[in-house]
Amino acid sequence: MNLNDRSLSLQFYKYLCNIVGSEAVVRTRRDIFSAKDIVDNTCTISTTFISSGSKAEGLDLKGSDYDIMILANFLLVYESLNNVQYDPRDIILFMDTNDTTPGFTKLKLANKSHLDVDVIRNWSETVGKETYISSKLFRERDVPDNMIIHGPCRSSVDGQLDGAGCFRCKQWITPAQQWIHRSRAAWPDSMLVTAAVQYGVLFVPIGCKDSPNEDLQWRISFSVTEKLLIYSFSHIQLLCYASMKIILKDFIKPRHGDLLCSYFLKTIMFWLSEEINPSEWKPENMISCLSDCIRRLIYYVEYKTCLHYFIPENNLFEDRFTDKEHKELINTLRFIYESPFISVLDTSTFQNYRLESLNSRGMILSASELPCYSYLRVFRQNIMFNSESIYRAIKHLGNVCVHKELRTYIFSTDARKRLQSSNHCNMMARNKLFYQQYKRTLFYLKISSFSPENYWMDGSDFLVEGEWRWIDQVNAWSPGQPDNAGTNEHCLEIRYSFGVHWNDYV
Repeated sequence: MNLNDRSLSLQFYKYLCNIVGSEAVVRTRRDIFSAKDIVDNTCTISTTFISSGSKAEGLDLKGSDYDIMILANFLLVYESLNNVQYDPRDIILFMDTNDTTPGFTKLKLANKSHLDVDVIRNWSETVGKETYISSKLFRERDVPDNMIIHGPCRSSVDGQLDGAGCFRCKQWITPAQQWIHRSRAAWPDSMLVTAAVQYGVLFVPIGCKDSPNEDLQWRISFSVTEKLLIYSFSHIQLLCYASMKIILKDFIKPRHGDLLCSYFLKTIMFWLSEEINPSEWKPENMISCLSDCIRRLIYYVEYKTCLHYFIPENNLFEDRFTDKEHKELINTLRFIYESPFISVLDTSTFQNYRLESLNSRGMILSASELPCYSYLRVFRQNIMFNSESIYRAIKHLGNVCVHKELRTYIFSTDARKRLQSSNHCNMMARNKLFYQQYKRTLFYLKISSFSPENYWMDGSDFLVEGEWRWIDQVNAWSPGQPDNAGTNEHCLEIRYSFGVHWNDYV
């Protein structure tokens, strides 16, 4: 690479960082949605919420949506029932891939006595002697008035939120076994592959279009593993992925509609990342790396072949284009490849950035994580009514390295929402209750602001030796405490070595 190309790549890299976000901004966005999942799931057992989609991946481009997987924990899926030990009271489904295309399956009810359960009966369809969970019935039942059906999801009318109910198999299924041992340059590493296999797969309620039993089929989803893979990208890989999404939204879709979608681009990025040595993804190669991505997209479209990353038997481009559509799309993609700067810099995303920069009177604008904080304003669970839940959430957030400023924002936002609520008629009693909750919230926020092992608290016996006073009327002294060791222990801490109990300390 000559010096001009290197310099141009570095300039383009910095430009993209301003539009897409720096590494620190992307990391904070991901932390925000990881924290939201932790808090949302603190009090629930029957359901797990999993943030996914562009925003959870760390991207916040115009038109990026927020996807959430809503996992039903009361039901488990197995690939087969051979050698499976389970409680007959458990609601068990198992895969039936007969008469399905690769990447899809039917889900058969193992024990028909569970038809006595209302939700199972409402989702079920019997074919001959077998009973299946219908993806159509599951997807379309009890859709809220402000939501519409979009693919496997229930989507908000404005298109900003997609929610997909799903089931989980905690095993890595046979159709994707080859992915584990596939020959690859260096990515993904063995730890990531192991984590993916240990998690298993999900099933989302959509069948293969126009197949005879489409309404019974479920698509096998690797969305949790895909998010892990995106998280493992270098920043150059992520910027290439974001650039491809910008080109798709601003340049390809206005000309060709929905012939291509962002999932195809993600698939291309995965395949390329397996083949290219990780050392090649660096800022001075920004332009050549993006060119590789565009060239691979042209190749896939030209040969009408885009193999699913985990189940290669599933060709995502099968019967995707008519001859006319195919020819026109190839011409557009070749123009993009031959004139990348015209194609990229002419997109509305880049034009808007340039316009905003001109209006900023010389200030350098850069993408921020701040818009993503809005998703923390409403949590799914009423965690502030349960102090143990607050403590568990704070501890978990600390364990996953979510920085304390974000933890403080989360709980102060939720506390404000509780205090401003006026749904109950008995306001005097309610105000007193909220004041107690407010004090308790402050109490736990202070705990969260210090060491991850031993936490200072606002209990003290400075005024009267041996008379401990604190903000909330709780008592969790460790056995034998307080002991005023050394005659100078006047502060209160939580000590994990004492089994998360209190201790007096200097």
